[in-house]
Amino acid sequence: MRPRILATLTFCLGFSASLSAAQQTIAASNTTHTETATNQRAEPQRLSDVRRGSLMFRSEQTAQTGDYLSAPSLSTDVRIQVTGPIARSVLRQRFVNPSELWAEAIYAFPLPQDAAVDHMRLHIGDRIIEGDIQEKQQARETYQAAKAAGKRSALVEQARPNLFTTTVANIPPHGEILVELEYQQELQWRDGTFSLRFPMAITPRYKPADTTPIEQTSTLANAWSLLPGELPNAADLSLTQTDDGQRTQHNPVSLHLVLRPGFEIGELESLYQPITQQQLNGETHIELADTSTASDRDFLLRWKPRDAAAVQAAWFVESGPAGDYALLMLMPPQQAYAASLNQAREVIFIIDTSGSMGGESIRAAKAGLQAGLDYLSPGDRFNLIEFNDQSTTLFSQPQEADQQHLQQARQWTSRLKAGGGTEMRSALQSAFSQDLDPGVQRLRQIVFITDGAVSNEAELMSMIHAQLGNARLFTVGIGSAPNAYFMTEAAHFGRGSFSYIGHSNEVQERMQTLFARLDHPALTDLNLDLPVASDALPNPLPDLYAGEPVNIVMKLDGLPNKARLSGLIGSRPWTNDLDLAPGAAKNSADSSGIGMLWARRKITDWERQGRTGLGQDQVRAEIIQLALQHHLVSDYTSLVAVDKTPARDPQDPLNSHALKSNLPAGMDMSTPMASGASPSWALMLAGLLLCLLGMVSRYCPLSIRHQRCAA
Repeated sequence: MRPRILATLTFCLGFSASLSAAQQTIAASNTTHTETATNQRAEPQRLSDVRRGSLMFRSEQTAQTGDYLSAPSLSTDVRIQVTGPIARSVLRQRFVNPSELWAEAIYAFPLPQDAAVDHMRLHIGDRIIEGDIQEKQQARETYQAAKAAGKRSALVEQARPNLFTTTVANIPPHGEILVELEYQQELQWRDGTFSLRFPMAITPRYKPADTTPIEQTSTLANAWSLLPGELPNAADLSLTQTDDGQRTQHNPVSLHLVLRPGFEIGELESLYQPITQQQLNGETHIELADTSTASDRDFLLRWKPRDAAAVQAAWFVESGPAGDYALLMLMPPQQAYAASLNQAREVIFIIDTSGSMGGESIRAAKAGLQAGLDYLSPGDRFNLIEFNDQSTTLFSQPQEADQQHLQQARQWTSRLKAGGGTEMRSALQSAFSQDLDPGVQRLRQIVFITDGAVSNEAELMSMIHAQLGNARLFTVGIGSAPNAYFMTEAAHFGRGSFSYIGHSNEVQERMQTLFARLDHPALTDLNLDLPVASDALPNPLPDLYAGEPVNIVMKLDGLPNKARLSGLIGSRPWTNDLDLAPGAAKNSADSSGIGMLWARRKITDWERQGRTGLGQDQVRAEIIQLALQHHLVSDYTSLVAVDKTPARDPQDPLNSHALKSNLPAGMDMSTPMASGASPSWALMLAGLLLCLLGMVSRYCPLSIRHQRCAA
């Protein structure tokens, strides 16, 4: 039976094909580049012969000659199927070994922060090995045992909710292994527009100073090692340019997207890459116009219905052995937000001027801040805070938005430059601690302009939850590849919203939309009343701003035929009675995937509870149970696939390599990125030392090896 529809929206939820991600790589040795797969023979070469960024390794054959061999390379193919409000994706990563030695390749890449990764397949010739979901440590042990036994194997792990790694063992000399990942993500619906983002790059992330004494024991294998618990976060910028100073590009992406939105499309655009499109059998087929498109900026596709009034609400139901699941989407009528916010307000702008903001990002951020100043109204109060290694506040306390103070703010903004580390804590604490106007009760709104390129997201989210008070935090993501996970979660804990500016020519439109939200009261105290018991997410329901829909996924004890949404817009009560047509969408392909969507949101909900005080043991246990039940990769579970037949003699050497990726487009490579706690030169030196120690452990006598490791 087909899903039931409210109003005239005719979404169809089915996902036959799959979405995919032109997946990008941060090099685990923290370079940021990737090579196109090739079957060419890898010829030894000297460092003096290298003319572009290349990741090189010695082999036994070349160790005596001073020559190097190229590391394994990668090609990526993305297949995306959009059906209704959900996208299903397949990502194919082809690992090619151009050398004479058996190889292990490690590839780190971004995915959407809400991606539900549920399948992995290892293709070896005509054979396909399906991956199993296991607890993370068990999956690592399974992989390591297979690697040691010479079996071809693959391991997919979550480093962060939007950062994954694929490790592939025993790639034969001049051979290849294909790893296929499959995942599901939810589309974004806002301001009458649907959008899909596929991250292709990652801005190198800054790790703030930690004054805790370090006590650590390191076991070095015969290759390289990662610092415990953290991917390196400073890019080796020297590997991203040629001798004439031009930026090198790696890993061109092939991407094919099939769009079946369930309504007639009025407008469709790709914001950052040219595309081609054609209509086939009622579907819109989309491909990148340039088949060698560099994976150095996120792919963002947007589309609008031809009849916007017809797409206002939808109700989907999935029933199966695991129970009933439902998805409710409803756009409150914009008339409800017609009244302007009548409360006096105070706007505090925070702008990121760290090194990762160099180039196009700092220009867009400054333009966004200037536009924000233009939208302030007489009677508003405001202040400006910038941060890199440390934070600086323009005024000691918020000032009236009069001509004199605005002029000071514009001049101050025009002089800002990018450079240094990304110490967000002091900037946020400064914003939270600003004195409120004692004479007038004001609503404090904090506009946070940043690329979010930090590794301490959990700490910052907990701080926002604990210290924000009655203020609202609105995040504005800047650049070709902002950390959308941090920006989205910070806005969640800040009871605000997340906006994205990918290029300076979008500044006026995005800031105008943001301030339209800030100018109107939010829909607060939302509650969903159902006649049957349910586990509805998100919980609690967030505040909504003009142009944002109610979006609730739930696990049900039975199927309801009615529901009521209620809340407050400003001080006015708001209700919407929903007539859910009788009957259920039983086991229809058009409604599959809602259960997985609920499970992924439930995992996020447990993670959020862990950041607000719930015990980590309970959080871990609940997430593992959910992930194993729904076959999902999480912070505590991984996918592992093993070929049962050994391919490499365990006595033969196995060389491990981290693959390369691109820096985000527009990033200024000359900008110092981490002059604070984690300078790039220090991390690069540490990585080099680890590589050297790994080689020492392989080639030196045992007694010397122990001396080196002890040192």
